[in-house]
Amino acid sequence: MKRIVLIILLMVLIPNVVSAKRGGGIFGKSERIVDISDVDIKGPNGEELYLAYKTTKVFFIMGVYMSNDGYVLGIKKSFNSYYPLSEAKIKELQKSGALPAVLPSYKIPFSEWLWGFSLWILGVIIGGLWLFMLPEKKDRDFTSGCKYYFGKEVSVDFGKALDYFQKSANKEHAGALNNLGVMYLKGQGVAKNYELSISYFEKAANKEYPNAQFTLGKLYLDGTLVTKDIKKATQYFKSACENGDADACTILKEL
Repeated sequence: MKRIVLIILLMVLIPNVVSAKRGGGIFGKSERIVDISDVDIKGPNGEELYLAYKTTKVFFIMGVYMSNDGYVLGIKKSFNSYYPLSEAKIKELQKSGALPAVLPSYKIPFSEWLWGFSLWILGVIIGGLWLFMLPEKKDRDFTSGCKYYFGKEVSVDFGKALDYFQKSANKEHAGALNNLGVMYLKGQGVAKNYELSISYFEKAANKEYPNAQFTLGKLYLDGTLVTKDIKKATQYFKSACENGDADACTILKEL
């Protein structure tokens, strides 16, 4: 996933940096002059001119904004140099025959608009990738928590397990919510807190996590930590059974 993000960033970033540097840096403005056709017009200093089309990009590392500036008279043998053309000037030159009555059409390529507003596009891409990667991150934290909780390849460390489960639970991971309920119920790495424990179990149960539903069913059936409630117990066992918990199905039949 990290490689994919890096490739996308490079694909978007490199063309913009190169384009911006041509215009004098990756901060500020970058003007682009596109040659459309030759014209029989001389500049104030006798320069040879050509009809061109101008766009301007504003950069802050990436393209922030692009404007469509219209027709200009480009100066030959002078990179990106031009004389502006107002509507009145265009009509004057058309009337004298220096410019055609109908100017050649020019359509700004979509790719240029794309680079011109690439900072916002990049922001959307990064935001989308971040949202896409959230499940991966919460699963990774949950897996790390299980590693320390069960002592897989490491020594059992309830404190570290609690931290990882909490990070994952903050992203609404059902398994992490359930495991926090277990740890607060048993006082593993933290002081026992039955109210908080049940709160975590309920959150996990609402996400259709069968272990949490089964545990709540047992708690309401037993009635030691909560007020005994056979109806609630039956509902939780039924939900756990429907979500694949065989033990819950057995108890449900007995009830």
